[in-house]
Amino acid sequence: MKTNVRAGVDAAKNGDGADKEEDNREEEEEEEEELVKENARRRAALETTVAKFTDDAVPSMTVREVLNVINNQEENAKRTVLFLDCREKEERAVSIIPGASSAEEFEDDFEKQQDDGKETIVVCYCTIGYRSQKKVQELSKRLARSRPDVKAYNLSGSIVAWTHETDAPKLLDPKTGKETNRVHTYGKTWALQSVEYESVVYKRPVFEAVKGFFFKKKKK
Repeated sequence: MKTNVRAGVDAAKNGDGADKEEDNREEEEEEEEELVKENARRRAALETTVAKFTDDAVPSMTVREVLNVINNQEENAKRTVLFLDCREKEERAVSIIPGASSAEEFEDDFEKQQDDGKETIVVCYCTIGYRSQKKVQELSKRLARSRPDVKAYNLSGSIVAWTHETDAPKLLDPKTGKETNRVHTYGKTWALQSVEYESVVYKRPVFEAVKGFFFKKKKK
């Protein structure tokens, strides 16, 4: 009799364990579905935001188009891709696209670079593409006069869009050179990065950050 009772208790425990495992599985699936939905919402919001300021007269490339050039051997034989990070020092300190140069580094390297017969593509990026679009406008005029073999493009959606491309290399911490899941999104308004990344924003008041973003004084 005792053996039968013990067997019944063990069976009940096993049943409870199976039920808990099933509940855990269902919770994980629901969480995964929510993450997929949130990612889709952020991508849609990013595309809507970018569309508001995009100037079709300014050459641009999507993250996918840039990766196709980098990963295609035939394209690689004809083109060299350089990344120009148009953000501020504080933003770049959080993470960068692998191989990216700051504006200062780019200017120094560019002066030394020789024409190797290959077309050079300078992919400019910032948070979502507003500042880098302005940079492409300025850079394109200068290149047309001095280096017609070099073409500047704005990275549509910029570093935030990069986080959403599953095939894109992970962002790097410039201090350590190691992969990181942190990205500076300037302000909470533009925190539309992939759910796999953590947003970092300026600590100064939002008004001051936005004012600096849109009304940066020109150097005399």
